[in-house]
Amino acid sequence: MRIWHARRRGRRGRRAASERMALLYRATRLKDRADTHVFTFVVTRSATREPDRDVTSKDFCCAHQRWAVAFSRTDASLGVYLVWRGACEGMRVYVDFTFTLLSRDHFTANEGFSGKQVRFSAGCAAQGRGRCVSMAELNAKFADARGEFQLELSMSRVRTLYSCELRAPRLDTPPIAFAGFDWQVTASGGGGKEPLTLRLIRLSGEGQKCRVRYALALGEGDRRLHSGPLECVCDAEGRTPPWNPRPASRLLTKGVRLTVELVWARALVELAIPAAGRAVTCYDRDKHAWAVRCDMHSEMVRMHMLYRDVTHVPRNHLRYVSWSAWLVRVGTATGESDAEELPGSPFEHYYAQDSADEGLMMETALRVEDVSRPGCTFMHPGGEMRVRLEWGDTYLLFQATYHVYDDLCRLHAHQMRREITVLQAENYSLERQLFSYQKSLAFAQAQAGEPAAAEGGGRRSPAERSLSTDTEYA
Repeated sequence: MRIWHARRRGRRGRRAASERMALLYRATRLKDRADTHVFTFVVTRSATREPDRDVTSKDFCCAHQRWAVAFSRTDASLGVYLVWRGACEGMRVYVDFTFTLLSRDHFTANEGFSGKQVRFSAGCAAQGRGRCVSMAELNAKFADARGEFQLELSMSRVRTLYSCELRAPRLDTPPIAFAGFDWQVTASGGGGKEPLTLRLIRLSGEGQKCRVRYALALGEGDRRLHSGPLECVCDAEGRTPPWNPRPASRLLTKGVRLTVELVWARALVELAIPAAGRAVTCYDRDKHAWAVRCDMHSEMVRMHMLYRDVTHVPRNHLRYVSWSAWLVRVGTATGESDAEELPGSPFEHYYAQDSADEGLMMETALRVEDVSRPGCTFMHPGGEMRVRLEWGDTYLLFQATYHVYDDLCRLHAHQMRREITVLQAENYSLERQLFSYQKSLAFAQAQAGEPAAAEGGGRRSPAERSLSTDTEYA
């Protein structure tokens, strides 16, 4: 594994970093097991024509951490770095990332570099390559007539870990910043017959619920105690259910290493929506206003969601918003979920500046005729239905309309489709030739009186196993 460390920037580079010349243009989540996110940046000519200036992008979020892309150039080459903006003592983040320069001519001419499980920490918050591409090659293959080029960043398998020593009398961690909240792990008990209790507590976002997924571990090596994956909803006070490990006696007095893995944390809001149709207002993580009302003018109950602050989207920008939605039941039986996820969830939409939002209809599995029947499990007292919203990714993207920048990715997509079609035809032809060869061989063996080779049963050879298509790509 190769890891590229960023060089230190001088004062002039830090001052210039406030001028944003690398614009986040598009963001895509691949929804694979590695939770891959692909970000496309448009880099202006200032990055290549002003050698005394370091260029950086605006901060963006991936895996609930804040990041930026930074560039440095010399007379001969351009360097690219991924910068972790949320660096704090005791925390480290591991990332698989790939930078790709998009060729103007053909996708096979794209160039880039990658790193596997590259470590970011407070002492090393920037990782990349100081000589990514020569200036001559950049201008010849990647930059357009305006001197602008596109850079693609792929990030996957992002892991956030925090470690510290717990030793009596201090039995809590310093504040941990993650997903826009401050967190803390507190420990109590562990002396005498009182069991040790560890609890993750959210320190900020008072009065707001959120769903969090995390894991706790005490100790190191063979004596390490691990909680396994924990997922819960923080209450309005930010408390989560306790974890009770069984450590050796006087462990906290001697001191023990605590490790916290933070996977994700998503803000929740629960709305009581009148069935009569009056809209209820709520706010997302960026304090933008939304309205949800119940629509009964169809066979199925629908929830009409409107973005009230659509006028606040900056001009010539798109705001991407994603969320999940559930219809909450009145009472739940044993083993039954307290809410039913809406069909089509999670939802996602792009918003450009407008005088008003027409809204997005969210279908439910509840029939309108069932709402008025006695004992409807989704009708709460007061003639209300409760909808739970869980906010997902949000990005502010440059360029609100279809642009010449989009032509490059569309060109690459068509080129790939054509090559895949050609490869499929070649593969089909080879399969037919192989089948014909097997038939000829079987006929020749039958003529010679030799038994045909057994097919199907038995173990596969190492060569056959190496050709398996069950390969996971990051």
